[in-house]
Amino acid sequence: MKKFALISNDGCAFNKALRERFGVDGLIIGNITYPDGSTVKADPEYEKVSPEAYFGSMSKDKAMYKTASANVDEIYEVMKEQAKKGLDILAIIISSALSATYNFSLKAKERIEKDYPNIKVYIVDSKRYSTAIGSLLVEANQLREEGKNAQEAYEWIESHKNRIHQIGIMDDLFFLARAGRISKAKAFMGNLVGVAPMADFASNGLSEVIGKGKGKRKSLLAAVSYMKQTIAEPEKHIVFVCHSLREKEAAFLAEEIQKQIAPKEIIINVVDQTSGANMGPGLACAYYYGEPLSEDLSKEKEIIAGILK
Repeated sequence: MKKFALISNDGCAFNKALRERFGVDGLIIGNITYPDGSTVKADPEYEKVSPEAYFGSMSKDKAMYKTASANVDEIYEVMKEQAKKGLDILAIIISSALSATYNFSLKAKERIEKDYPNIKVYIVDSKRYSTAIGSLLVEANQLREEGKNAQEAYEWIESHKNRIHQIGIMDDLFFLARAGRISKAKAFMGNLVGVAPMADFASNGLSEVIGKGKGKRKSLLAAVSYMKQTIAEPEKHIVFVCHSLREKEAAFLAEEIQKQIAPKEIIINVVDQTSGANMGPGLACAYYYGEPLSEDLSKEKEIIAGILK
């Protein structure tokens, strides 16, 4: 069985340690424009600026950061490094609704397969961001370890990506509104004192609010209740808890998930710079493998309504 390389982009929220653990062979890195106008490569390791400083500047000063995808040439170079080793490539990329990286990756794939005729490249539009992509990378790596080839892993990921959920709270919607991810009216409602919007993934590759909790603690407990009704085979899968300047809330969420669900493992990490630039501070959310999401999220909205009533 021909081996394959696994690559992603910096929007997967995997630092070097997680990339090494889960066999991510290459990382496409985009650009961040800072409030002072300087543009640099995104920093997946948070080596140049800490998460506290990055998200803190947004929280305190409403600092604006802009993102831009790596270009086709840069993506080609990441793929070429693996193609030169004779490896097929499976790339799991941030939602095309959020970034141009997926479409640029398709163009790089064409060039790779022309320049290296024996190499096959498979590109997954994850329809997700941050450690939801990481969850898919974990699954792909497991399939590779089981002996699956790139095409087999690609087909499995494509048919199962709709099973990666998110649930938690987002208590500051200012940056989502600024980036056009939600309306300003919804942002205002979400920022009302004590209201905690809760979202899962929609079929269009964006997040959609499925309920509004009251109070952080109560809402986080509601998130765990939602997980209990939507998670699948927790003993076989890793749950990621990701946050942006909400360490205490993330720790509480992880503790309750362990207590009430006891998945295979829980990993807490920080939202990456790329996703975080558009999301801002305020997230404490779980990402997990669950039942397939309904097309219009009607099933999920019904579940959370029953919990929050």
